[in-house]
Amino acid sequence: MRREKILEKLAIRPSDFVVEIGAGTTPFRNTRLIVDKYPFDNLERAGDIAGTAPVIQADAVRLPLKRDSCDVLFMSHVIEHLDEPQRFVDEARRCARNVYLEFPAARRELLYAWRYHRWLVELAGRRLVFHRNDVPQLFGSFFHDHYDLLLDVWSGERHDHLNQHWFGRPDELEIEFARETALEHLLATSARGADKRDFPNPYAETGVGPVDYPRSARLKLALWSLTPESLIRARRRRMQRNRRPRRPLGDDILRRLLCQACRDDSARIERAHGDGELACSLCGRRYRSRQGIFDFDLAAETGT
Repeated sequence: MRREKILEKLAIRPSDFVVEIGAGTTPFRNTRLIVDKYPFDNLERAGDIAGTAPVIQADAVRLPLKRDSCDVLFMSHVIEHLDEPQRFVDEARRCARNVYLEFPAARRELLYAWRYHRWLVELAGRRLVFHRNDVPQLFGSFFHDHYDLLLDVWSGERHDHLNQHWFGRPDELEIEFARETALEHLLATSARGADKRDFPNPYAETGVGPVDYPRSARLKLALWSLTPESLIRARRRRMQRNRRPRRPLGDDILRRLLCQACRDDSARIERAHGDGELACSLCGRRYRSRQGIFDFDLAAETGT
């Protein structure tokens, strides 16, 4: 099943206030606010943060959101990056009615073995099991070096086989940290020796393999294969230059923000000196803007 169909089935209304953690290059269509710890650094994502929703800088384990202030916390392919995922779940229970989590399945982690994924996450009902990620890069850099539109379409049509997701109330979510490392877990649960199987390939019979690719995907691949690489790069540069501007932080968002210094739900975050600075009405803490992104990440100051 494709990702779009999975998201369409979620009980998220257009009127819901959705906060996305680490939106990356493909934010959720209903996202109203993006929270990212490294908004100016693409070290652990594929490219710049896309979309028009406003962005604030903050840590997922110390969210600048008041209690019960958002309808959905949306986190796609981020929880496996966190050093302390339990702290994020605790924050989700404090400030969100529902949470959506999406993360790589074991087979996808085996293909790419990203070095910056701290965990291999397995879903068992409503329990998330975290295995410390020590999976070796069995394929080296092959899938990284040769990733292209063909592999992107192939992966997109098999989204539910390569990824896992969970949606529900955060207080219903259980967290477990396994004693087994990721590699130990995979070795224990994978077929070996005579238990391994050979799988028949239906490609020669059907011509399209086990997935019936939509016409739009086939047309996109055909155009891509015939287009010179220079034109593809030029189109990408033009799209980056012509990005739509982000919406500013509206009053509806400001009243939901929590001061990171006093962490008092009764305090208000107010505008100070126009649109370039925010301030807490209770303790006076100031939050300055850089390229339109307000910095609510006090980890360096608090030592947390």
